[in-house]
Amino acid sequence: MRLSTVEQLFQRLDEVVAAHERGDRTSRESEHFWEKMLTIPNHPLNTDLPDEPLVDWYQRGLLGDLSGARVLDVGCGNGRNSAWLASKGAMVTGIDIATGLLEVVRPRMPEGVTLVSIDVLREELPDDAFDLVYDSGCFHHLAPHRRITYLEQVMPRIAPVGKYGIVAFAQERQPSPSDTEILVSGDTAGGTSFTLNDLEAIFSSYLELVEARPVAAGIPETFGADFLNAALFTQRTDQ
Repeated sequence: MRLSTVEQLFQRLDEVVAAHERGDRTSRESEHFWEKMLTIPNHPLNTDLPDEPLVDWYQRGLLGDLSGARVLDVGCGNGRNSAWLASKGAMVTGIDIATGLLEVVRPRMPEGVTLVSIDVLREELPDDAFDLVYDSGCFHHLAPHRRITYLEQVMPRIAPVGKYGIVAFAQERQPSPSDTEILVSGDTAGGTSFTLNDLEAIFSSYLELVEARPVAAGIPETFGADFLNAALFTQRTDQ
């Protein structure tokens, strides 16, 4: 079959990535991979602590008043950030493909947290406008071409005066292959890293940058690692 549509092109690229042993980690076929990964003893992500940037942005007033705020936690994992956001009064919808993990952690989530098994790329997202959309570690596992799908799915869910926060691997400290190398080989190498400039450039068509910075490690009562970058955006004022 010869390609004639963008979707056919994307499907072909999906096949390239899925064929590699370190390929697609975002589809339903990867549910058990994440359930195992996020429950490994002493694994960095097997923690109940919230992300350092999330706490910092809140303490500095950059997230505004979270009391009653509608929040979408993309790739929520064990719900650690969802639970923290709810502790500040937010109404949080956490989404992840790790269905089994969500079933385990759901009973211990505080009031205000709803956990839903959703594939952010291939399934319909909650039909709501969110005051904050937060992504900690989902975006950097997408194949390069599927960032476009992600943007088309997620950006419309941000309320007119809403914000978007992201934590992703840092290219400055944890280099990863180029997008071209990934699309040719199918090897995502465990996740794509982004410079601070990359994050600004990717989201600037939709949002206005508030802050982009490295994640700080060693801050009490938070999760932080020096191989991560963080960025906070708000809806553009010129739209």
